[in-house]
Amino acid sequence: MNNSDSFVKLENISKWYPIKMGLNIFNSEKKWIKAVDYISLDLKKGEVLGLIGESGCGKSTLGRLLVRLEEPTNGNVYIDGVSIESMLKNNSGEFRKLVQIVFQNPYDSFTPRDTIEKIMMRPLKIHNIGKNYDERINIVIKSLESGGLHPAKDIMKRFPHQLSGGQLQRISILRAMLFNPKFVIADEPVSMLDVSVRADIINMLLKLSKEMEASVVFISHDIALTRYISDNIAVMYLGRIVEYGSNDELINNPKHPYTQALLSNCASIDPNEKMKRILIEGEPPTPINPGPGCYFASRCFKAEKSCFNEYPATYSLDKGHLVACDRYNL
Repeated sequence: MNNSDSFVKLENISKWYPIKMGLNIFNSEKKWIKAVDYISLDLKKGEVLGLIGESGCGKSTLGRLLVRLEEPTNGNVYIDGVSIESMLKNNSGEFRKLVQIVFQNPYDSFTPRDTIEKIMMRPLKIHNIGKNYDERINIVIKSLESGGLHPAKDIMKRFPHQLSGGQLQRISILRAMLFNPKFVIADEPVSMLDVSVRADIINMLLKLSKEMEASVVFISHDIALTRYISDNIAVMYLGRIVEYGSNDELINNPKHPYTQALLSNCASIDPNEKMKRILIEGEPPTPINPGPGCYFASRCFKAEKSCFNEYPATYSLDKGHLVACDRYNL
């Protein structure tokens, strides 16, 4: 998944959590929960990458790694050729402005005892944006008004519990965009909102990201939404990327059995399109020391004996399409 034009580069990023074995001193094998397992991806400047997969596959953990809310076990992330480690070491404040995250639950994003004014003003003060109080207030008012929150002066006096989920998520996005970030992680930002407001929230996020030429990782389990907003899509299963490609290529020509099953169960925008549903039976295997074979083999309708013995290679197909499956062409 390497690209010479990449702005954000993930190289073998992993997050393994050790499991305490208690008093069993005779079991010398160390066990790990492999939440994120050697992921490499590239994003161009301004690209929207959709990251999809079922709950528990490691999507949100990867998002937290990208903003360094968690430290990776292995691997590096580079932004415009500079590693995150170097950025944090040299100027952590600049890194925090450069990279922002929007969380799933807007009600958990803010201190409930603070007004919206304090919530919006605090990061401006921390990062010395604006010369004085009046200049910062004007920045906040302009930001809220641009996000459709009218009248801004009234909104600023309110507390989070006095606003709707849609209003709070708008504020969460607007606060993240105050710093003109160049890399944004949106972790299922509309999954907890009413359907009636989702499109407006997504469009606002995309509009602001486009204006700032920010690269975006859009984390979701909603394939229909992801295909609507993404340039490229990566499919994640049990900590690994199993398929990657452009939006059109992956949606119209899925190669991995897991991707095929996900898409077959996704509502089509074409009411006349008839798709045969592929059922994924059973639960995902444990993320504790998975393998040695393909992690999806126990649930796969194409699996054969060899699939359980060795993890498949990643095959490069046409149009930058990548798939980790030895039986992709069957």
